[in-house]
Amino acid sequence: MNHIIFASYGNDSLALIQWAADSRLDDVVVAYSDTGWAADWWNERVADAEAWVQSLGFSTVRLKSEGMAELVRRKKAFPRGGGGKYQFCTEALKKAPAVEWMNEVDPDKAATCMVGIRREESANRATFPEWTTESEGHGGRELWAPLVRHTEAMRNELLSRTPFKPLPHRSKECYPCTNCNQAELKLLDDVTIVKLEDLENEMGINSKGNPRVMFRPSRHGGAVGIREVVNDAKRGADDLFSAGCDGGWCGS
Repeated sequence: MNHIIFASYGNDSLALIQWAADSRLDDVVVAYSDTGWAADWWNERVADAEAWVQSLGFSTVRLKSEGMAELVRRKKAFPRGGGGKYQFCTEALKKAPAVEWMNEVDPDKAATCMVGIRREESANRATFPEWTTESEGHGGRELWAPLVRHTEAMRNELLSRTPFKPLPHRSKECYPCTNCNQAELKLLDDVTIVKLEDLENEMGINSKGNPRVMFRPSRHGGAVGIREVVNDAKRGADDLFSAGCDGGWCGS
């Protein structure tokens, strides 16, 4: 195993996989983190993407975690997004399982990790390095982001040679994401709203008497709970945190 591609199977990670195939990289493993919080239709896309990856001669692996709902129950709190920083959900559901797996299959830290981050994505990623010699987030392994200078048009050219059309949104591997913006919130489907609403109701209130909800009321005009938050987004409220998330683990 020479290369490990961390993929969400959104636009950028699929483009990276095609780039790796074009570049004839050898001994490639594509790793997907199953957070247990994907959109109900996303798992079918993952299965289709994995079949395509294997047709290229690459290997695939799904990294399992306790899942988002169980994590929230254990922490007795939701991750609180905003401000463009990754939350404890990223650490527990993606980073920790990935590093544990890599330490088992690559104890000598010889593999090069790869991500599909592009600097054009957001202000937070505008200076993301192409190479990191020892990435703390990847257990001290080398991290390579070969698409950092790719524009959306360049990425879409890579996508045009895959079986997948560009999605008009980010990956739905975590849905809803704690860092999602107003535009994403107002498009949440009923299945997703009910999924989160049930968990919010189960979580009840905290020691201060405040409801345990995923999205900060202060960020959404005082809206409490996912239904009110979605309604706030549909009213066209200002998005206080629109820069997108960072950390290198969550992709589009």
